[in-house]
Amino acid sequence: MTKTQFVKRITHPDYGELYQFYEVDGATLEETSLDPFEAGLLLMAEEEEVEVLPEILKISSRRGADASGYFAGEQFVVRKGSKFAASTSAKCPKNYVKLREKLVLEGLLIPLHNQLFLLEDYTFENPVIAMGTVIGGWCKGPHGWKGKK
Repeated sequence: MTKTQFVKRITHPDYGELYQFYEVDGATLEETSLDPFEAGLLLMAEEEEVEVLPEILKISSRRGADASGYFAGEQFVVRKGSKFAASTSAKCPKNYVKLREKLVLEGLLIPLHNQLFLLEDYTFENPVIAMGTVIGGWCKGPHGWKGKK
């Protein structure tokens, strides 16, 4: 015969409302207590389902940059709402200037209160290019991107 699983609500004088999980044998009508996790009545969240959020890094500069972003593999994503410096320094590499101009022409960067406002997440090849483009200047490495302390 088949076995059927049930849940009983019990009111305990000390612990209040509790639930008892049990199984009834169809032939003998015998009740057996169950562990709900082992019986599959309650499923625990699997580790694969948990989404790992990236660490958000930030950068700011004296010229007005105030941006945040995160690593996406080898690439670096600058988040929507980030503010780029409105001007570039004399030492700013030409490829950063051209990339800034491209973003303005595509309508992704718009002028807003002496800054350039990013309207959508933008993926850069690496964090150094992202940093140079955001601050509008030359940089040695990605050390300017800082996490939470």
